[in-house]
Amino acid sequence: MGEGLTDAVFRPGSVAVVGASSKVDSPGHDYVRSLVDFGFRGPVYPINPRAAEIAGLPAYPSLSAVPGEVEYVISCIPADGVLALIDESRAKGVRVLHLFTGRFGETGKAEGVALEREVKERAATAGIRIIGPNCMGVYDASHGMAFRPDLPREPGDVAFISQSGNNSVELMLHGAARGLRFSKVVSYGNALDLSEADFLDYLADDAETRVIGAYIEGTADGRRLLDALRRCARAKPVVVLKGGRTGAGSRTAASHTAALAGRRQVWSAVLRQAGAVEVDTFDELIDMLVAFAFLRDARRTTDDRQQTGGDGRASVGVVGGGGGRAVQSADVCEEAGLRVPKLPDAIRATLREKAPDLADWVDNPVDQSILAGSAVSGARVLEMMLDSPAFDALIANVGEDWVLGRPDAIERMAHLVDRFAAIGRQARKPLAFVLGPADSPDETKWRAVEGGRRRLTDARLAVYPSVDRAASALARFMVHRSWFTAWIAEGAAQ
Repeated sequence: MGEGLTDAVFRPGSVAVVGASSKVDSPGHDYVRSLVDFGFRGPVYPINPRAAEIAGLPAYPSLSAVPGEVEYVISCIPADGVLALIDESRAKGVRVLHLFTGRFGETGKAEGVALEREVKERAATAGIRIIGPNCMGVYDASHGMAFRPDLPREPGDVAFISQSGNNSVELMLHGAARGLRFSKVVSYGNALDLSEADFLDYLADDAETRVIGAYIEGTADGRRLLDALRRCARAKPVVVLKGGRTGAGSRTAASHTAALAGRRQVWSAVLRQAGAVEVDTFDELIDMLVAFAFLRDARRTTDDRQQTGGDGRASVGVVGGGGGRAVQSADVCEEAGLRVPKLPDAIRATLREKAPDLADWVDNPVDQSILAGSAVSGARVLEMMLDSPAFDALIANVGEDWVLGRPDAIERMAHLVDRFAAIGRQARKPLAFVLGPADSPDETKWRAVEGGRRRLTDARLAVYPSVDRAASALARFMVHRSWFTAWIAEGAAQ
């Protein structure tokens, strides 16, 4: 992005919002309110010729009327005013112009395309970098940068770049409910100047970012994107959701961000070659970010070998749920590409000492209903599986439907979740938890499930709403972990 420019993009010293508004239900108000509420570490200048103050801050009639320096400008004005704004920004010494403003090339109209081209040329001549147009911009909670007041306040280590503004908001809100917290988020829209490759290059070296997600509809420079993806993926996990994979999606992408979507096969090959993890849905994107954020680090030591049994698949142990869920768990794990081995003899021997009648009955996946009333709990079996070399990874079912049917449902749920959370904190293997949606009409039970989910996510554990989503994420995580190990070993041998 250019030497020193990263500070101007993510951590500018001052921000002006041109087109700021006193109307609460407007983007021009949201940007000012967000900067104020998030505690932006510098002066914020609302620009509106008809307002004296906005969100408690004095407003100015124009950018040139601002008494201090302005490093970063957010534009919420119509497209036909942007060229004049660039001229005014140049005179003010602005370094970065974020164009929330849309109706450029994405309209498909010749005048919109021509205006976008002129904006690019004039900004380049002025030495001003452009984010957008047609985008939400930058989020960096640790510096007080945000584009909506309701975004998570607590900084984290997951970054997300998105060509879609709504996707960036939705991922942050839904991801936060799964425990994700974010270092930096960028909605970059039409990518007129700064593109996905620029932001990936930056995030590859960002010490505050450990995991990267991306939603990309298209690119103007495939070679540069491949190079940026490759460099990123060798530093930290990168998960990519490609928009516009189908004919209809490609057509929609063009009208959304003026993106040239490209063929799906080509994109898949590029992502595979770079070492990025490709996903097909928004849910899968969040699931994989949860996996890389909370499962054991994808970097493995050479003596930490998978128990593949010679077929290349990681082995998984599953605990919890009733008989039907156990059967379904076995199916979805194998279909996801995991191996489901039988319960090892060493664990059976321990069971035989504590519950002789169950030793030859219980298997993997462990049917929780078989253990009910015995001297062995599902949590204890989970601990034994974690200690066993027979398993590379584990899935723990809370089994909330059975628990909530007991007379002491609320207390039992809290106890079980706390026990699982304690095990999860100490686990040395990837361990995913399954807790279904809180869709009970009984408010007490609804709160019990949501409380349990919060306990697990607060413990920074990977929680999934179903076994199949947990198995899919875990399988991809294990494949990526093996790839990363092989890449490290190959580099060490050279």
